[in-house]
Amino acid sequence: MTGLIHVSITAGVAHVALDNPPLNTLVAELRAALIAALERLSHDDTVNAVVISGRGRAFSAGLDNSDHDAPPQAPSLSALCRAVEEADKPVVVALHGTVMGGAVELALAAHYRVAQAGTRLVLPEIKLGLMPQAGATQRLPRMLGAGAALDMLLTGAPRVLQPGVPDAIVEQIVDDAPEAAAEEAARQLAAEGGPPPRTSERGDMLLGATYQAEIAERRAALDPRLPEAAGHIVEAVEAAQLLPFEAGLALEEDSYETCRMSESARALRHVFAAETRARDFGLPPGLAPPRIETVGVLGGGLLAAHVAIATLDAGLAARWGTRDPEALRQGVSRIRAHYEQQVAAGRLYEAEASARLDRLALGTSEEMSQGTDFIVRAARGQGGVPAPRDVARAQAVPGWVEGLGLRFAAPATTQPLLEVIEGPTASSAELAAARAFALALGKVPIRVMSDGLSATGRLVAALHRAADALVDAGAAPEAVDAAVREWGWPRPPFELRDATGMAELVSAPRGDGAENWSARMVEAGRTGRAEGRGFYDYGVDRAQPIPSAETAGLIDAVRPRREIAPAQIRDRILAALANEGARMIEDEMLRRPLEVDLACVLGLAFPRARGGAMMAAEIAGMFRVKRVLETFDHGDREFWDPAPLWGELVKNGLGFSALNA
Repeated sequence: MTGLIHVSITAGVAHVALDNPPLNTLVAELRAALIAALERLSHDDTVNAVVISGRGRAFSAGLDNSDHDAPPQAPSLSALCRAVEEADKPVVVALHGTVMGGAVELALAAHYRVAQAGTRLVLPEIKLGLMPQAGATQRLPRMLGAGAALDMLLTGAPRVLQPGVPDAIVEQIVDDAPEAAAEEAARQLAAEGGPPPRTSERGDMLLGATYQAEIAERRAALDPRLPEAAGHIVEAVEAAQLLPFEAGLALEEDSYETCRMSESARALRHVFAAETRARDFGLPPGLAPPRIETVGVLGGGLLAAHVAIATLDAGLAARWGTRDPEALRQGVSRIRAHYEQQVAAGRLYEAEASARLDRLALGTSEEMSQGTDFIVRAARGQGGVPAPRDVARAQAVPGWVEGLGLRFAAPATTQPLLEVIEGPTASSAELAAARAFALALGKVPIRVMSDGLSATGRLVAALHRAADALVDAGAAPEAVDAAVREWGWPRPPFELRDATGMAELVSAPRGDGAENWSARMVEAGRTGRAEGRGFYDYGVDRAQPIPSAETAGLIDAVRPRREIAPAQIRDRILAALANEGARMIEDEMLRRPLEVDLACVLGLAFPRARGGAMMAAEIAGMFRVKRVLETFDHGDREFWDPAPLWGELVKNGLGFSALNA
């Protein structure tokens, strides 16, 4: 038997084990082998039933992300699921671990499902701008009804199977040994005789007005920021009630292909792949990273507390030290309050919170630097603290970085981006340690060659410079923000300035004929949301930005107002960010465009469904975006002139993704 599956027969039950490590992805060869095995077993008189299981830590992760880059390769996943459901002998699946996407569809097509407690069923296609392609939109509603099925399909959230809690998707949940329970279930089904129970033949959950009401409710509530796949999913689940099963499958397959070819799916798949590929720092082969179990966090303040919390949440031990006892006391109070809030909100059990706090050690900076695997200097004044010679130390506060630096996206407790700053003297061993630390925290690391400036910081500066240029050209700040927000970007530039304050932007460089509008606002005493007045006015609660007549008067006194179409505003913002990204590649600050895109999406909240500035520019058309830069009539040509990289790529008919190798 092929190495991708293993077949054995025990007293009339055939055991088919998926064996495609590490995650038993359902590649075309495995699909073909499984279909062939089912065909052979259907003609084997010694076999009465079949159990399908997965070796390793999970049943299967479904299809590989790259499988969505081309039309389905024969035999398709849909063909496999049909072969399973149409088998004339009972087919039972034994599930464990995290069961993803196409593997869930395979399980839905089986005649009976047994799962180990804690198994997670996930249909993540919506997060890739896709929808299922092998029957989930038709079989799942037959099990759950429309509402619960759409909960899984539209969120991509895991459905965790709990011990002792019945679940409509699986017939049995066992504490351990799901294969043994599946074998017993297979024997019982075979003994009952008759055709196996097929999900496609169920109809009770499709009946009644409730089904249509749930469809109408979800359709009306669709978030416009969701990829277009969301609408196709709702339509397909509706079809499960209105159309025959085979017609519903055909609709699903056609809709999947439409989604697969969409710009949003291309962008989302790019970001998903980039989050994995960013882990490759291009370090020398054979360089073994340290095992990170205990982290020293040096310095007081909010950043130090957040780094300590992120460390504890990752299951690591944190040794928090500072030379200021009062700062340490305040920080510990902040951490305790954080976990109390998590427990009160139901996000953590009290025992879990206590266990995390038990892994927190406190003392002076000198004491806490000992016995660590990695050290984070999270406040100023910690550079001279002695530490073990073989332990990497990283500076996490802004400023000059000589060796190794870290830049956490705020807040460090929850945001996934972690920039690893490679200063002039940083070694490969230090970079490997920082990468290991980032992965231990569950962060997405990107390698940044810099003496302290972060990639996110450079892109934010470009965003503000471009936004100011649009105001120079006649746009109102609220018009710029509205155009950006309409594109799916929740943190538009002028609202962002008001939220973070404008003190650091006052001295930001601008070219000839360009205004620094933050400086103008500060001169007028409009410093941001905290003071109730920035580019916008704010009420007592400081919650809602209100367009300001005073701001309009200040700006219109300097330049005449002119309407600029929202699409033109977005084009120029995108072009400016992609141009800055191209310069970052040329400067070797970042190695690949995919790191620019991750900084955009995870650092600037750039719309994930747009893929980041570099992918969005490629989708819009490299020549077209280059022309936006060239034709914008603005005096700050140092900023708007296209980086040389544009010309090289356009000349060769390439996009930025060609540089992601």
